[in-house]
Amino acid sequence: MTEPIRSSLSHHMMTLLQLTVERHVPELLPLVDAVGKTPLNETDREALRGVVLSEFLGSGLDSDDEPTSYGLELEALIDALGHC
Repeated sequence: MTEPIRSSLSHHMMTLLQLTVERHVPELLPLVDAVGKTPLNETDREALRGVVLSEFLGSGLDSDDEPTSYGLELEALIDALGHC
């Protein structure tokens, strides 16, 4: 089993994560509060990445299915959540 990794996100990424979780799955807000304070296990990281992925699929792609600038931010957040 992989050890939980502790990492913090930039202020911008934390704000993006909080807004996304509030919009889609507010019951996961306690996990957002834990980011950077407590190492998250893989299940928790996957739950948060899933929420951000939902936002990406709904709002982060243009008409040609290419990531918009917002989509690129969401992709970066998904990557960063793999290490929290």
